[in-house]
Amino acid sequence: MEKYLSAKSLPKDWEDNIGNNPYLKKDFLEFIEKIDNSEKSYYVFRNSQGKIDTQFLISKTVDNDIAMFTPFKIPVVLNSIYYPFTLSKPGGIFGNITKKEVSDYLSNLKGFKLIINVDESCIINNFARGKILPKCMMKINWNSFDEYMKSLRAGYRRRYNIALEKSKNLNFYILKNNKTEFNEKMYNLYIDVYNKADYKLGKVAIDFFRQEDLVILVLEDNEKEIQGFAAIHKNNDELLFEFVGLNKKNISKYDIYIRLLLEIVRYGTENGYKIIDFGQTTDEAKLKLGCKYENLYALINHSNGIINFLLKKLTPFIQYKPLDENKFHVFKSNYSNI
Repeated sequence: MEKYLSAKSLPKDWEDNIGNNPYLKKDFLEFIEKIDNSEKSYYVFRNSQGKIDTQFLISKTVDNDIAMFTPFKIPVVLNSIYYPFTLSKPGGIFGNITKKEVSDYLSNLKGFKLIINVDESCIINNFARGKILPKCMMKINWNSFDEYMKSLRAGYRRRYNIALEKSKNLNFYILKNNKTEFNEKMYNLYIDVYNKADYKLGKVAIDFFRQEDLVILVLEDNEKEIQGFAAIHKNNDELLFEFVGLNKKNISKYDIYIRLLLEIVRYGTENGYKIIDFGQTTDEAKLKLGCKYENLYALINHSNGIINFLLKKLTPFIQYKPLDENKFHVFKSNYSNI
């Protein structure tokens, strides 16, 4: 096992095994070290040929609520095998060859350990496992936004035409220079959304939105007041919806959130993306947009045997309960989004 205390010191082959996960790239990991002050460390486990089989980031974070999907609150300090804020990709790659070595190492770490946003194939011995917020995925099966709208069943198409009508007098544009144009007022719109969120999984600093490779979609009224924005990340043929900011006074008046979701669909379609990862929150709105669930899991362990036993018993009761996605018949019968 190899341990590194900074992203800058990671081995040359760190990115050889990360696949389509942009958040495990060295430059992104270095970036989040600059904007977040939680204690971070990185781990590498190699196979007998010396190639990376398992690699992950640990962020040591405080005041984490492990019962966030229930009416109760259980705040704890965590060794979180994840980023210090919400992203829909996992904070590591977990191979099969080194599974026992990884399990032994993590089980022996003192206190709580939490692995977030892994798929159902990730099972680690001595860790309880439960569902976390699923991500909402849209496969783009149309060639234009108009074709998307025509593919919808009448009730959904009517709903989205209402949103477009309510917001038709807003100016829509994309920031040209995130570094200079993304300001405190826009950031405060994100903070408003974060503070009202049912499930808080970490707050990002303003500099996150000033990354050059983010696409920031903006709605602004005629008095130049920002009504909302959406931050999306280009990732090969996949578009990742990361964060949103909304003017809470006018969300209903202009249907801001629905309009931004539609603009993400438009952007993805018009720019040739195959998949839009709409992320993990407000799943009902996204299922009604035409998304399908991709289930994600959290694995949790405690070094104290009694606490760990209780975690295994409690996890089925504190895990997330997804909606029935099959009750939303969004598309006409000759279209699908599977």
